[in-house]
Parts: sequence; C-alpha cells; structure tokens
Amino acid sequence: MKKLLSAGLCLSMFLLAGCQGQPQDTTLTITDQAGREVTFEEPCQTAASGYYITTTIMIGLQQQDKLTGIEMKPETRPIYAKAAEEILDLPQLGNKKMFNVEECAKADPDVVFLPVSLESYVEELEALDIPVVLLEPETADDFEEAVEIIGKVMGCEDKVDEYKQYEEDLLEKYELDEVEEEPTVYFAGSDLLTCATDDMYQGEILSYAQADNAIDAEGSSWVNIDIETLLAANPDYVFIEAGSLSADDFKNDARVQELQAVQNDHVYVFPSTLETWDTPSLSSCLGKLWAASILHPELVSMDDVEAESVAFYEQFYGFTPEAQDLAL
Repeated sequence: MKKLLSAGLCLSMFLLAGCQGQPQDTTLTITDQAGREVTFEEPCQTAASGYYITTTIMIGLQQQDKLTGIEMKPETRPIYAKAAEEILDLPQLGNKKMFNVEECAKADPDVVFLPVSLESYVEELEALDIPVVLLEPETADDFEEAVEIIGKVMGCEDKVDEYKQYEEDLLEKYELDEVEEEPTVYFAGSDLLTCATDDMYQGEILSYAQADNAIDAEGSSWVNIDIETLLAANPDYVFIEAGSLSADDFKNDARVQELQAVQNDHVYVFPSTLETWDTPSLSSCLGKLWAASILHPELVSMDDVEAESVAFYEQFYGFTPEAQDLAL
C-alpha cells in the first residue's frame, strides 16, 4: 500500500511539474475600429496616443504612467494638468490630421492609438515594428467599444469593468422614465446653423435626458441647416457644444429672436471647464446628467450633478474638482 501511495504521489508531482512547465499563452488579438486584426504577444506596457480622446481614456483607466507620447497642444486640456500633470512633458506626436512617425519611434511605445482618419500612417509605423490600433469612437456604441479595446490592449480590463458598472449605476439612479412630455432641443455646433443629429454622440445625450432633437436630420456628423428650418422647428431649448458659441452669441443674433428658447432664456452652453461633456469621453455620462438637470430639474437637481461630478473625478481621475472646474 505504501508503495502504491508513493507511486501515486510521484505521479502527481510529475504531472504537476509538467503543468507548471507549460508556458502560459499571453497572446491577444483585437479587431480595431477600422476592421483590422492586430495581435500582441502580451498586454502592452507602454503606449502613444495620437489624439485627445484616447489620451483622456488612458488617464481615466489609470494608465497614464504607460504613456510615452501624446497629441499636440496638451496644455489646452485642463483635465491633464489636474489629473496627470506629468504627461505634459511627453513628446507631442500629432493630432487628428497628422502624426510624426519619427518622433513616435523615439518614444518607443508598444502600441500607438490613432484615429481612423490617420490610417495612412499605419504602414510606415508597422514597418518600424510599432503596432497601431485605429479607433473611431464617434457614437455611444463605438465609444464603449473603443474603451474596451484600449482596456484589453493595455491589460486593464478590470478598470474598464469598474467604469462600465459606475456609468450604469449612475444613469439608472435617476428616474427619468417618469417624464411625460419630452421637450425639443436644438443642439448647435460651431455655428448657429450647424447642428447635431440623432446618430451622433450628442443624440445619445438627448435620448437619455428624455428630449427630442428639434431637427430631423440624418448622418453621423454635424449638418448645416438654413435659418427657416430652425425657425420652423422653434425648439424649447438650445444646447451649444462646449468651446463654440457663447449663449449670448446665440441669443443676441437678430435671426433667432422669435425662437421660444431665446424668449424664455433657455439657451445653454455645455460644461465643463475641465473637458467637454458633450463629446465621446468617460465624463460624458456627466453630460447626460447635466442635460437631464436642465430639462427636468424636478428629477435631477444641479446639486446632484455637482455631487456626482466630484465623485466621478475622484474615482477615475484622482483629484477633487472645484466649482470653477465644473462651471455648472
């Protein structure tokens, strides 16, 4: 019996040793948002970001220490100075229109995140053994997919799960299903007669806030309309994308004086001073809440928005914003 036990023990130890000797497969393959398959031997330890959206996602997922290069003009992004001041000294590699391959090679990243608009640089970068992941997070679904891709490539899927759960809990917290009548909203862009469509990220914001887009237009980018179309729509509210017109610019335009939104002083510029909440970013969930507060203050107060904003930036960006940072 002892011999049998000894033999069994030896066999178990042999099998265990054999299992431990098997190298663990860390290879991962992703399909980027240009439909390209990109394979990595293991999750990346360093990355370069070609534009703002991927940089701020990296920071929000607590991956800023892995950045070796970022987009140009980072000093124009207040969120960087607050949450990841150290990246301001990194090499500046490009923007949505161009990318400096030579400087990127010097930064020596394991991966480069670029917008689909810069796909022409892929061949040159891959010739230098630098993998490229192309992203185009212009809609809510595409943004969620982009965050998941970055999380998988960087090996921080737990941080992605944390954010997704946070966003789900936040947006379910406020009972907007109680809204009986949805107001109409004109979502203006860089010009008074440039507006967002339902297919854009801004359309998702209006949908959550229980509002109807005043302009029935198709497409995934800003569209131009004529003044007659805007006057005929006569929206209840006007939202203006951050960084474009001021509310006074809009209200003082002689062409829109008959709009009920102007007459009722219901013209608002999207926050915040830190970063825009109306474009694809982790903080756009706060933009949805802000829009709901403007349209349905009986269900979501501005105090709610401020408290949730402070909690968000503390959890994901590691600092406590002040009132002037939010500019609510």
